[in-house]
Amino acid sequence: MRKSIILALLLVGMTAMGQSVKLNSNGKGDAVTQVKIMNANQATKSGDKQEMRLLAKVSKQFDAQRLKAQGIVVGSQAGDIVTLRLTPDKVALLDANADILQYSVAFAVAPTMNSTRYDTQTDSVQAGAGLPQAYTGEGVLIGITDWGFDYTHPNYNNNGASNRRLLRAWDQFRIQGPAPEGFDYGHLYDTRHDLLQAKCDTFGLYGYATHGTHVAGIAAGRGIDGNYTGQAPYANLLFASFYLNGAAWIDAVSWMKDVAKEEGKRLVINNSWGMYTLGPIDGTSLVSQAINNLTDSGIVFVTSGGNCGDDNFHISKTFTTGQHDTLRSQAEYYGAHEIGQGIIMWGEPGKSFEASFAMLNGDDSVCFRWVNTADGDFYLDSALTTATGDTMPFNITVERANVFNNRPHILINIAKCSYKIQVASTAEEGRVHVWNMTNLENGAGNMGSRFTQGRSLNYTLGDDDYGIGEPACAEGCIAVAAHRADRKKPDGTREAGMIASFSSHGPIIDGRQKPDISAPGMSVVSSLNSFTTEVYTYVMTYDYATRPYHWARMSGTSMSGPAVTGIVALMLEANPNLSPRHVRDILCQTARNDEWTGPLHERDSMSNIWGWGKADALAAVNEALAHVDINQADEKWFAKSLQLFPNPANEQVTVLTGSHSPESVTLYSIDGRRLLTQEVVMEGKIDLRQLPHGVYIVKCGARTARLVH
Repeated sequence: MRKSIILALLLVGMTAMGQSVKLNSNGKGDAVTQVKIMNANQATKSGDKQEMRLLAKVSKQFDAQRLKAQGIVVGSQAGDIVTLRLTPDKVALLDANADILQYSVAFAVAPTMNSTRYDTQTDSVQAGAGLPQAYTGEGVLIGITDWGFDYTHPNYNNNGASNRRLLRAWDQFRIQGPAPEGFDYGHLYDTRHDLLQAKCDTFGLYGYATHGTHVAGIAAGRGIDGNYTGQAPYANLLFASFYLNGAAWIDAVSWMKDVAKEEGKRLVINNSWGMYTLGPIDGTSLVSQAINNLTDSGIVFVTSGGNCGDDNFHISKTFTTGQHDTLRSQAEYYGAHEIGQGIIMWGEPGKSFEASFAMLNGDDSVCFRWVNTADGDFYLDSALTTATGDTMPFNITVERANVFNNRPHILINIAKCSYKIQVASTAEEGRVHVWNMTNLENGAGNMGSRFTQGRSLNYTLGDDDYGIGEPACAEGCIAVAAHRADRKKPDGTREAGMIASFSSHGPIIDGRQKPDISAPGMSVVSSLNSFTTEVYTYVMTYDYATRPYHWARMSGTSMSGPAVTGIVALMLEANPNLSPRHVRDILCQTARNDEWTGPLHERDSMSNIWGWGKADALAAVNEALAHVDINQADEKWFAKSLQLFPNPANEQVTVLTGSHSPESVTLYSIDGRRLLTQEVVMEGKIDLRQLPHGVYIVKCGARTARLVH
């Protein structure tokens, strides 16, 4: 039985990213300005002195000579606005000067990653605005499962140890090992020397691509000379170029989990890719189940929601007993590089349906017989022959009841041809969903393609609903939509950004709402693989170690996903004890609503397009900090909290000690009675099934955490 796993990079285009600065207590500088200053200070620490250009609003008593005497160049003055040029270390002088009322960076007239960071308020988090300290993702691991990695890129791996934030990379495509411990394929690069010698991941089904390098830069790029800083610029990175199947991806995730345990760090994994034929797209597949299981160990998964929002690639119909009706439509091809069409059909549990397809070319037509899911599971690999002698290969898979969700299922793959494809389905009762996917020639991708009426008014037009695929449909994944970044207008007001037309819409066919949240995903600027064979229009080029490195724009939920991944890293730095469920809940509860999203929180209603709204890093980090004592724990219990997952817990809780040596972990009742003690090396599990529900204390040496059961 031949099954194809079809993979689609969630990629359409780019957003620009700016630099964040540390806010001063007097709040004179706007958030984006403070981000710029922060990045400039980082560059200065690396020995790269630079000047900044600022605009300042001044009082009537402003004395330009005073600033000049302090080494600040004062340029022109237009009323109470003056231009300044200074090095980052002198910004504090502006804060101390009572005659400087406000200041901001003199931005160039061009879009940059500042848009993403301004939109999500990550710039304020990196600057520490209204927070006990600045947060940059330090101490958190970001795992990127993707392709097209440049291991040498200065955005995350330059200047020796000071920016060696790419810790390890697993290239599953490279035949010669050594593989990671416990695996027997691919090559593990675990030293800086090995990474630099390898240069980039292996030529694979996407060639020498660049997608992973772009994604990594959005999530955690340090930026260059104050430009294009990522969301969590001090987080560490793990890269996995994985084979195009769910098992290899789970291997990659497991490896990342092991590294995180070894490093004693929290882990968030970004998946900027999607599948529609990996399994049921309702969160019941094995991949989805694996994700849900892995979240129990504390891994946070962030996944791009998909790029089928403007494809109208879905049709559906609810059949009623005695109606004797049929759902019909014409399935179009996507365009170049296709090898054929994939028609995906899912019905309701316990309610069978029938399907057929036909190929038409003028007056010439050829039809395949009707198949009924009630007749049992089967697979057919065959071909249709036209009146003119042309053969058209196809295969069809039929399931009476899929093992994961009990839904009847039909998958039809039809080879590329000059004929029009017409699809039909009928049922006695229940709803049938149909998706039209164009399969790509490399065998590793698919794109949503529209359903049209063709020449028949009785045919159903496609819609853009139910567009969330794997793994975004998993309950344990934070599924991210894409919108145009909010823009700060010259008068200081915010111009809200609309949803990206390509951003996939929910819900899931089991009734759950997806996506969960939205982030900027249009025209995002980030780093490119310097070894790529793909062609881009560069926004910036930086020469490092005699090699040019480039930045360019891309768009897609591939770009909005890592924007949220970086925010999660900031949250986990602020509060390492957050469970994955808490992370998602906080992101959703603190999401911004505006004229485009509508008052979602006010109505207590998710949107199939926006989720709960636009990600707000500043609000999320503030809420994450509040969750340190969500159960009103006494501060004396928290010298350095243990990591417990899940928390609250039902049947068992996982305890992460961060130590390779055996340590005693003790569970106490809330009144101080010792209930059990066990030795743990790095990770252990406590069985809670015999304990009454309530609040408990877990202690390991001087470290203590509160557990809710």
